[in-house]
This record gives sequence, C-alpha cells and structure tokens, in this order.
Amino acid sequence: MLVLAAPLSAQTPMEPAPQGYFYKGLGYGSDAAFNPASEIINGAFGIMQISSNWVPLDDVDWSQGFRVTWESISNPGRTIDAYGREDFLKDEMLPARLDWSSLQWVPNYTLHMIGGGARNRAFTEWYHARGFAAPAVWAFGTTMAHAFAVEAVEHYNATRPTVDPVADMLFFDPVGALLFSNDGIARFFSQTLNMSIWSGQPVYNPAVNTFENAGENYGLHYFFRDTHRVGVFAYMGMSHLFGVTVRGGDLFDWSVGLGGAVDELNAQDDRYQTSSLVARVKLDGGVFLHRHGSLLASMQMSQAWSQTFRLTVYPGVFSPGGLATGFYTGVRGDDMIVGISFARLPVGLAFSQTR
Repeated sequence: MLVLAAPLSAQTPMEPAPQGYFYKGLGYGSDAAFNPASEIINGAFGIMQISSNWVPLDDVDWSQGFRVTWESISNPGRTIDAYGREDFLKDEMLPARLDWSSLQWVPNYTLHMIGGGARNRAFTEWYHARGFAAPAVWAFGTTMAHAFAVEAVEHYNATRPTVDPVADMLFFDPVGALLFSNDGIARFFSQTLNMSIWSGQPVYNPAVNTFENAGENYGLHYFFRDTHRVGVFAYMGMSHLFGVTVRGGDLFDWSVGLGGAVDELNAQDDRYQTSSLVARVKLDGGVFLHRHGSLLASMQMSQAWSQTFRLTVYPGVFSPGGLATGFYTGVRGDDMIVGISFARLPVGLAFSQTR
C-alpha cells in the first residue's frame, strides 16, 4: 500500500468532489467502475467468493436457482408457513434472537435495506447522469433484476423454496429503495456517515471458469466533528470490519479495519421444511485508500480459504496508454490470481496458476 501511495501522492490533485449522493461521476476509483451491469455481476457472483459456494460456473444449476427463487417469492405465504411464521419473523425480520444461528436479519438490514437502498439511489443517479427518462423507474427495475440474480445464484443447489428471497426481495430490497429515494435519508448516509459503495472489480478467469474479485461492499466513516481528522470506520459486505479513518487533506484518505469474513454459508435444512442460511466467519483485516468516497486501492488478508489475500487497484489511479485500468491480485488456497479491468467494461480478465 505504501508503494501505491507514492505515485498517488505525486499526482496533481484529482478533480473536485462532484454532485450525487452515491454515484458521483468521478473518473477514478470504485465510482468510475460503477454501472448497472458490473453491479449485477458483483451481486450475483459475490456469493461465490465464499469457500462453501466456490464452484466453476459450469457447475451452477442455473435453472434450479431460478426455479427455487421464483417458487419462493411467487407463493410467499406457503414458503413462510413451511419455515414457521414465528421463526421467520424472529430470524429474518426482527432483531429478536441473538444466537449465531438466528442472525439472518443482520445482513437483511445492513446489506439489503441500507446497502441495497444506497445502491438503488446510485442507480437512479447513474441513469439520471446519462439522460434516461424516468431514472427512478429504471433504477428500481435494475434493483429487482439484481436481487433476483443474487438469490438465483445463491440458491442454485437448493432443493426446496427458501425464506431468504422472501425477506430480501419482497421486503428489505424495496423498502431500502423507498427509504433512500428520500433526499434526507440519502443525505444522512452520504454526508453524515460518509457511506460509499465499494464494490469489487469482477474479472473472469477462463482457467477455472469463475468470476474473481466480485462482491458488493460499503465503507462508512463517521467523524464526531467536521474538524476532526480521525474518525470511526466500518466496512460492510462479505467482510464486516471496524477501525479508523484518517483524513489526508488534498491527497487521499485511508482507513484500516479488523473483523470477520464470511467463509461458509450452511443451510438449516434439518429444522425446517424450507431452508435458511447461516454464516460462518473467519478473521479478516484490511487497509483502504479512498478519495471523495471513491475507493482507490485496498488490501485485505483473511483466514478464509477463498479470500486469503486480495489487493485491488481501481481504474483511474494508473492510466497506462491513457486507459483507466484497474488491477487485482489475490490468493485462493494455493492458487495465485492476477486480473486486469477497465472502467468502461463491466468485467475484466484474470489468470491463475492452477485450479
């Protein structure tokens, strides 16, 4: 990260912070890489970065994932009844249970309602910046298509309907979109909590037929006073980290956090006629460089098999030949992966040593 910091600090100051709460139209960092296509890929295939879900794409039963997701949401009453109405409310909807096997409501609030709401607002701003008529309508359609893709890939090996898409697609995703359509709420998360969308740079690896470095993450930075240089940092996604953010003035800010990364998702099929997923986590930590909320580079290390090491440099930080190019390198098990991406393309190309 110090090697990256040297050329960044030597550059002339980047353009001023533009308008927009969650999509700012910047020419560098995670904001430059943001678009609906890349977000759908990040959302759908981020789940496959988890050890228990990592498989080549040709092992994914796409039709099963679509069928289970559709059956789950097209008859939500039957799906909930099979799981148990009280258990559904306490596990998925309300923070009523604190045991580890009953915390499905945590990502529902953090990643679907808050994260999904911010992303829906970013979609609206992205479509508006490109002159689409009715950008809010386009954004909500993209949000629901994104949500269906996420659930279909997540449940491609499920054998029966599951309450996860019922809670997410029929409540938390649309409620988040509605909440963040309010300027006051969007302003609070964007300007008071300094929340930004830090999605990955998905790259396709033909050697193993997988998407690498996919995932939707969010950085939040709270300063008790506007004059404070050091604030509280939180990172949400497949990793949940907590730490500090340090403002860097005219150059870039940096954050460091420690927490846990999701390593496995296990179904609770033994208790119910329908399923729900429980996460298992391992230690994870990271360092992040960012400017105007746009992530420039990050480095994370984890005990999780599929996420041992990740180093990402976003487009616009370096521009060889005038191209806004991003780079990624990571370690999964004993395999090293290297990837390259471009701001104008939703997916890049990766190479690895072995399967």
